[in-house]
Amino acid sequence: MVRKLKSILILAIGLGLAYWFISRLDWGTVGVYLREARIGPLILGAVLINLVLVARSLRWQAFLAPIASVSLRNLFAATAVGFGSIFVIGRAGEIVRPAVLSLRERLRPSATVATILIERIFDTTAVVSAFAINLLFFHNPIQQGGPFAQPSTTRTIGLLLLAGLSVGIGLLIVLRLKAGQIIAWLEGGSGWSQKMALRPLLNFIHHLADGLSVLLNLRALAVTIFYTACVWGLVSAATWLAVLSFGQKFTLSQVIFILGFALFGSIIPTPGGSAGAFHAVAAKGFELLGLEPNLAASIALVYHLIAFGPPFFVALYFLIRDDITINQLRETVASEGDPQAMAQRKAGVSS
Repeated sequence: MVRKLKSILILAIGLGLAYWFISRLDWGTVGVYLREARIGPLILGAVLINLVLVARSLRWQAFLAPIASVSLRNLFAATAVGFGSIFVIGRAGEIVRPAVLSLRERLRPSATVATILIERIFDTTAVVSAFAINLLFFHNPIQQGGPFAQPSTTRTIGLLLLAGLSVGIGLLIVLRLKAGQIIAWLEGGSGWSQKMALRPLLNFIHHLADGLSVLLNLRALAVTIFYTACVWGLVSAATWLAVLSFGQKFTLSQVIFILGFALFGSIIPTPGGSAGAFHAVAAKGFELLGLEPNLAASIALVYHLIAFGPPFFVALYFLIRDDITINQLRETVASEGDPQAMAQRKAGVSS
């Protein structure tokens, strides 16, 4: 019941934002902007987004290194299918990526899900920290930018975000150091049947702690930070190209400002790659930078397609080539704790 209410609430938020986004526009003007957009920068932006898949795969390999040695080829296939799924079903598609990798490699789903969470932590930390530091020196080109119009308010927001990040990172380090005690405490107060029910959770905590070991290993931390910088450097370049296609030339500071808004819009788990929520929030960010609402909406629409669309076509290739079905993915997740079943399913997927 609670899950159904949560789904209804999420859908209502997405539909509400989509209605707000649609109802306030002159779609004739939006159509003119879309027809006049330059195709060249958009194609290059789409290429860069697909290169992001390579950088994400390399980083995922580094996150998985304390757990298992995984083929980069299989990581790339799983990453492509996962992000292609996000374009169709929204953030719920995140679970597809670890399931596909578990199909192709002899890994428990809890191991891959844990590293996906670590990846999200790194991505959120990278964007929020860049957004927060940018706010410390940010100058809004227009005077009417809500809380971002006054330099003192903008700096305060930036400092609060940095303080929140510092607390979050500290808690993650504590989890890494105390994971053994947490697992022992959970196991100590449980009977046999309860331990079996808790097994996926205990596996998840164990693998999460293993993945968080990068926080305590300077070499591993440097490698993952480098790949994270590659990911968001490519995304920033694709964002700049999407804006450039409409004749607008943003500074790096303005691009980082938009990335912060886009991140917030993308985490609202509505279908279609956060469609509606992403459009509304990204368009509002463009408006705060002085763009006319119809132009802001036009760029938001194209930006969404560039940010989420290109991996979809790569995903189709792997889905068709390997004949991966939804039932296979469900069975893979259900096989947690049964290595023999996982090995049988892996044998049925070409690598």
